Amino acid sequence: MGIQDRDYYRDDNGGFRDVWGRQGVVLWIVALTVGVFLGQCVTGDPIRSPLVARGAFQPQAILDGEVWRLLTPLFLHANLLHLFFNMLVLYWTGNRLEERYGSREFLAFYLLAGLFSNTAYLLASETGVAEVTRAVGASGAVTAVFVLYACHYPRQRVYLYFLIPMPIWLVVVVFVGIDLLGATGGAFGAKTAPVGYVAHLGGALFGLLYFQAGMRVTDLFSRSRRSATRVRPKLRVLPVEAEQETPTPASAVAESQPRPREGQEPPEEQLEARLDEVLEKVSKYGQESLTPEERAILFRASEVYKKRRK
Repeated sequence: MGIQDRDYYRDDNGGFRDVWGRQGVVLWIVALTVGVFLGQCVTGDPIRSPLVARGAFQPQAILDGEVWRLLTPLFLHANLLHLFFNMLVLYWTGNRLEERYGSREFLAFYLLAGLFSNTAYLLASETGVAEVTRAVGASGAVTAVFVLYACHYPRQRVYLYFLIPMPIWLVVVVFVGIDLLGATGGAFGAKTAPVGYVAHLGGALFGLLYFQAGMRVTDLFSRSRRSATRVRPKLRVLPVEAEQETPTPASAVAESQPRPREGQEPPEEQLEARLDEVLEKVSKYGQESLTPEERAILFRASEVYKKRRK
């Protein structure tokens, strides 16, 4: 594939479909969730929708084998206000995290956060900590996103309930404190109020563990695939004389050539191979993960693009 075939080389006149296709995964999650809610509203009361009947969190149904109910509640909501606040927080914090981690990693984080928080809710229900028969909402996963955002940008100032200015780390402390009181049967009545306090706490815990571990979910899967398909080469010990007389293959000579240092422009025949590595890294970890040398590769590619268009 030549440089002219890549996305940044193409003209930006593809219309609405191309513009929508370049949107991040956060917007797609919001759009899908809103679409599902509209589907709930078609039948009248959203909470009585057949979609809720088949996809809501129900402990007994999950234990009976309907394990998809650990994930599908992320896309179901009880009412418009419930949907609005979850999607508002997700869109505001998720976009910046997606830029930092990449689209695939953020999507994996969001889904695993929802799975983790609902699993914690199931355990709490089975141990008697929380009494719940049915629940919907993305609050657990959104709480994980909110906590992860606060870990990266703790001093950013926000307005609690659009009125009270405070740093975001303090907002997290306030909400986690409320959830702790609710989950332990404090002033908020965990066992009677229709709020998934334990699911919120599960999401907060997942976001904190993810940040502290510095892990990348997509790396774990890619490493497992590579290790499963990797074939170890057979080793052969050669005598010293034979090793000296054996000619060096041309491919080995090419691989032994040092890569251009920062500030040096690589030849155009090597540019595409280097560019593939850089673009793959951007898709996994985001632009902030690039080194100065890798940024220079992107700059060099853009210069080649400009010259070829003239």
